[in-house]
Amino acid sequence: MEIDVPVNMNEVEVVVSKRQENGEDVTVESIIKETVLDSFQAYLDTAEEGHYDSAKWDGDNLKVVDIMGADGAVVKPMTTDFVADFKLNADALFFYLQDEAGKAAEGR
Repeated sequence: MEIDVPVNMNEVEVVVSKRQENGEDVTVESIIKETVLDSFQAYLDTAEEGHYDSAKWDGDNLKVVDIMGADGAVVKPMTTDFVADFKLNADALFFYLQDEAGKAAEGR
């Protein structure tokens, strides 16, 4: 599954600029968090071969919630938070999210 998200800080800044020009109240941090959540959800959907579980923010972590509303896996950031992870090494973060989505799907 392919989604259109910024994959580096340059692309994040372009998205922020365009969306702010359109009157949206967004920040670099909000776009990175949106990217992290959307990416993890896409990886989870791929691992589960469909949309069965949903990811949501739980503080600084991502939480998987099943179709019945029960809590599942919790994915913690690699460092202090996912925004810092993205800024440090976005590629590594995407691989991490993909691996964690696979683990969450296996744990169903």
